Amino acid sequence: MARFLFVLLALLLAPAARADVPVGELADAARPLAYRIALRVDPARERFSGETEIDVELKAPAATLFLHGRGLTISRAEAVSGSGAPLRGTARQVHDSGVLELRFARPLAAGRHRLRFVHDARFMTAVEGLYRVQVGGRWYAWTQFQAIDARRVFPGFDEPRHKTPFTLSLTVPDGLRAFANTPEVAARPDGRGWTRHDFAPSEPLPTYLVALAVGDFDVVEATIPPNAVRARPLPFRAIATKGQAPRLAFTLAETPRILALAERYFGTPYPFAKLDVIASPIMGGAMENVGLVTFDDTLLLLDADAPLQQVRSFGVVMAHELAHMWFGNLVTPRWWDDIWLNESFATWMGNQLALEWRPDLGVRAVELAEALDAMDEDSLAAGRPVRQPITDSSNINAAFDRLTYQKGGQIIRMFERYLGPETFQRGVRLHLDRFRFGTADADAFFASMAEASGNPGLVAAWRSFVDQEGVPLVQFTPAPGGAFGLAQSRYAPIGGAADDGRLWRVPVCASSGEGVTCTLLEERAGRIGPVIGTAPWVAGNASGAGYYRFDLPAADWSRLLAAGATLPAAEAMTAADSIWAGFAAGTAPFARVLAAAEAFAPHPERLVATWLAFDIARVAREALPQAEHGRLEARLRTLYGPQLAALGLDPARGRYAAENPDRRQLRQSLVAILALDARDPAVRATLRAAAEAALAGRPDALDPALRPTALRVLAEEGGPATADRLRDALVASDDPLFRRHAASALGSQPDAAGAAHVLGFVTDPRLQNLEALAILGGLFQRPATRAAALAFVDRAWERLRPRVGGLLGGFAGAASGFCSEADAREVERVFRPKLAALGAGSLELDRPLAAIRRCAALQAATGADVRRSFGLP
Repeated sequence: MARFLFVLLALLLAPAARADVPVGELADAARPLAYRIALRVDPARERFSGETEIDVELKAPAATLFLHGRGLTISRAEAVSGSGAPLRGTARQVHDSGVLELRFARPLAAGRHRLRFVHDARFMTAVEGLYRVQVGGRWYAWTQFQAIDARRVFPGFDEPRHKTPFTLSLTVPDGLRAFANTPEVAARPDGRGWTRHDFAPSEPLPTYLVALAVGDFDVVEATIPPNAVRARPLPFRAIATKGQAPRLAFTLAETPRILALAERYFGTPYPFAKLDVIASPIMGGAMENVGLVTFDDTLLLLDADAPLQQVRSFGVVMAHELAHMWFGNLVTPRWWDDIWLNESFATWMGNQLALEWRPDLGVRAVELAEALDAMDEDSLAAGRPVRQPITDSSNINAAFDRLTYQKGGQIIRMFERYLGPETFQRGVRLHLDRFRFGTADADAFFASMAEASGNPGLVAAWRSFVDQEGVPLVQFTPAPGGAFGLAQSRYAPIGGAADDGRLWRVPVCASSGEGVTCTLLEERAGRIGPVIGTAPWVAGNASGAGYYRFDLPAADWSRLLAAGATLPAAEAMTAADSIWAGFAAGTAPFARVLAAAEAFAPHPERLVATWLAFDIARVAREALPQAEHGRLEARLRTLYGPQLAALGLDPARGRYAAENPDRRQLRQSLVAILALDARDPAVRATLRAAAEAALAGRPDALDPALRPTALRVLAEEGGPATADRLRDALVASDDPLFRRHAASALGSQPDAAGAAHVLGFVTDPRLQNLEALAILGGLFQRPATRAAALAFVDRAWERLRPRVGGLLGGFAGAASGFCSEADAREVERVFRPKLAALGAGSLELDRPLAAIRRCAALQAATGADVRRSFGLP
């Protein structure tokens, strides 16, 4: 409540925006050269304070400078020129995004000056700026500065193009640990009960990569030995809140292996002085801060029997963040419109390294699944290109989305295959060498790739995917000699993006039982082949490496589905996705979707076997009357029950620990479908009994891998008393993964009465932010409870806002599960003014609204077809 009131007052009291205030990039009037920042931080207090010095160079005389500071109380601002006396100035925030106007009574001369500020501010309560969290009765503080939240902690030039050395000092209460980007070089008393920690100057960094943490942390230390690339040992620490050290053992053992793979790929040593990784209970993801990488608790704190999904997430995210040490930290985007390259490359590289680290975890299939999901978002009526000019800071957060990460990562994969791995790697190394410790934009990256490959024409092909939104649809038509004619258009689902005639330069690769054939489709029509020869089938996206959907003639779809259970996993996944895409565009009947689900259900890869189950369930629950949902559930039991029966189900802890990882993950996926979508009575009874036993003090009754589904069944069936027991177990636990599972289960209420009960937990201070939001997010996803969730956001916003922070746009995406025009209008009524008050861009709500309207249009156009497929008139 206090945080909300503070922000609200700031908004009400801020002066009206002026035409001369830069709302995007600052002008080049001043260039920062170095920062010295001394902060006094006690996480148990509501405010922190600091002194900041910035060495700057002015291009011309100036009495007024614009820089950044948001929510800061600045009690002193002055400039020092050479050995002269300080010149006092006034500093005030002149825009809600944190533009700071620094004004002097007389102009500063062109040349070098030192700006000095004395300031203080509130700690944040969500993941933005310097935020604090209470865990186990102790207060801790972490930072999250990306994208533009360094300005919440110190005045500065908060833009990625300004890379300068930072020298930090942290004065903290005695007994607390302090961490920053660089090694600590000194510690000394600083008044009664306080200790000052001084840190070495950093390499040139942008403000968004500066980081610190303060608290009574557990720390486990190691040294990563030299290798063939790095000649020196590297200090390495893993850090977490008190009592979590045992859960850091896996991170301590496996991080060096992933780092060595990254060093080998880039061909240069890790470029910074130390590597610390630190866990935060409300992070929700990870952040590549130089030397102090922050992760969500569930990504670093793993038990000895951690589920394979958690192990895979650790590997992929750790590899992603370590890839950033080169691509993003060593070489940084000049401005936010090229953040896509940062994140796209790290997404692709993270999956590559994780696959090499643990090839048994199904990393490639998950990567492809995420890319296919991105195609759905890229087909909405409201969208953006991957590389989008950003002229207003309110639009920066919208760039951190599936298009930047998953679409961009798939584009990287597509062109890596097109160029060949060795050529692509040569281009990456050339780019990093050219701009080491500097900044570069996408044009510079394209130039490096063109030079390394000797193929300047690839730049136009690459641009055709990043400079325009949308998904290509490639139509295959049989031609003589085993070839196929190709025709491209924009994929246009019912209620989504329209085919506006745009073209791509598409690297198309088709595969069959006899091999792979590729071509570059540069015009509206082309040809590929010969493809099939005597092979029985052809798939239009070989290895799933292309960013496009495809369509085949009916006879070719039939031949492909006849081989469904034996297809390579990537070919099968892209085929299933393209079949669903045809139905969603109105060009294929729902019967083909059901036939594909039947063909792929026996596949050994879990994501192939289950790919269509969730789409079928979602569209059928909207199309079928509530009384007829049993028809859907019976169909799903028929499709997936035999697979689970063959695998067996014993939910006891460790029962399948020695089993092949593919079988274990397939079982988990099948259990989720049969328990939650098919509502199989036997499966639900087995899981509920195990969940009851685990909550009653017998943890070995339920394996952590099956726990999310089992707890959801328990929450669906148990009523308010069970919800209270589950909430109490969550609060009492120090296991981050259990807490997250329990919170998600609490969001699985069957009706509005259950929703009303658990909505009271959302503002319970004993729950961490992500736990509370998991409850709310779960309620948003269920037709019976989503209206209650939306009404709660509307009436309880003042209490909810401190948990959400500045990422309301991402939070608004939870409402995309609605499916009518009336729903869309209500979602807009609730969220639009809240986004506007926070200065967020419109796209962050426009996309969820477009998803709702697409769902409504699909139901209107295909509902009758779906009902007929389930035997209804």
